This record gives sequence, C-alpha cells and structure tokens, in this order.
Amino acid sequence: MLSSMADDPTTLTESIVAELADDETASMLAGQADVVDAVLAANRVFVAVAAGALANLEPEVTLPQFRALVLIDIHGSMTVAELAEALGVVPSTATRMCDRLVAKALVDRTVDSANRRQMTLTLRAEGRALIAQSTRRRKREINRLIKSISPEAQADLATSLGALVQAAHGSDRTRASRRLHSSTDGKEQRTR
Repeated sequence: MLSSMADDPTTLTESIVAELADDETASMLAGQADVVDAVLAANRVFVAVAAGALANLEPEVTLPQFRALVLIDIHGSMTVAELAEALGVVPSTATRMCDRLVAKALVDRTVDSANRRQMTLTLRAEGRALIAQSTRRRKREINRLIKSISPEAQADLATSLGALVQAAHGSDRTRASRRLHSSTDGKEQRTR
C-alpha cells in the first residue's frame, strides 16, 4: 500500500495521520504538516551549524558532550544525576560522558562534601573557552544566513522562533531541562 502512495506525499501523510488517529500528535500534524516540515528543515540547519561550529576545535567534542558542557556552565555545578536528568539519559551514560570530558580537561569532577556518594561537576576554564569559541562560530554562521533574508522575513523569523521557544518552555518534554535551567529566583537563565 505504501509503495503505491510513495509518489503522492499528500496521500502518504494522510495515511500516516489516519494510522495514528488516536494520537494527539497525528491530529495536530494533519493541519500543520507544512509547519512541522519547515521546523524540521530548520532544525537540520541548526544542527549542521552547531556541528560545524564544533569542527576542528581542540579538544574535539561531540554535540552531546557540548550540550553537557553548556548545562554545567549554566548551572555553575551539577551532580552527575542532575546532568543525566537534564540530558535525558541514564546516569551511567552521563558518567561515561563525564569521564571523557574530565580526560579532555574540560570538566572537573569532585566528591560532594555533603554526600560522598555524589560527584559534583564544574566547568574548567578550558571548557568555558571551548563554549565561547563555538558560540562565536555559530553566531557568525547564523548571521551569514540571516543576512540573505529580507528585513521583513527576519522580523517574522524572530517572532516565529520566539513563539516556538515559548511553546518549548511549556512542554512536558522539556520540563527536566527547564527545571535545571531556572535560577533560584525563578527567572530563566540565558542558554547558549
């Protein structure tokens, strides 16, 4: 059945929606397929920009490792369990990632004085420098892309992306990361 619909993406999309009719996401997709496709395409661009910004940096880090560095930087310090929760991984995965970041001299790991079974992670100066260098590269590339867009489209893009960010902040899927991003006074800290 799918092979006969492969030539007609509308029929394929409708078929997928019909198969997932009980799923809230499927009903939303039916009316917003173009928006979803545009957001997915933009996401691929942003991932490519982020990956490009990490290329040839020393020491070399993966995107998940970079995300861990940024989370630790935002919070000042974190336990391995907090990092695992924010990344959406099991603690053993976060521990292995931290082992690599410690070996690359980007993160310090110390025994928590209040609970000797917990390890506290802090960012080293080298980790902050790597984040700053990658952020400069990302900003430069995004600026290059935005310059090719009309001022009106830039304003629309800023509004639309702002709305998407606000929606993400209200999503259950981002709750763990949001909770860890919130400062003690309840204000959101800036993200990188």
